[in-house]
Amino acid sequence: MLMNAPAILNEILQALRNLYEKGEEHIIYINKLPLTEEDRIAILDTLGEGQVSIKLNSKTQPAEWKETGIYGVWIGVFFDRDNKPILETIEITTFPRLASSQGEDIRESIKLLEDRLKVLLHTKR
Repeated sequence: MLMNAPAILNEILQALRNLYEKGEEHIIYINKLPLTEEDRIAILDTLGEGQVSIKLNSKTQPAEWKETGIYGVWIGVFFDRDNKPILETIEITTFPRLASSQGEDIRESIKLLEDRLKVLLHTKR
């Protein structure tokens, strides 16, 4: 029995409009909602499957995102250390925020690349 799927899909539609018109991102925490199995199936069937899959291989909080057949809508699943799902999301964004490079990681990478470039330049002489 469909209970909340139409409301969730309308929320996604409005969030897509906001993403396109205002650049606003939106996250729906689907495992926090009272969804029936039929709701879940209807949502996934309506959104369809996309072509992009992202996997974050973290020891503390592994996660994966799958693009749906609707550009800008991603299904995300976060896992515990035993690889059991602990959080499920629908993210309306151009790219899942947590999967993107973080500022502190980029800062560390600048230093790393500078060091590697110095080594490369010294070995070429």
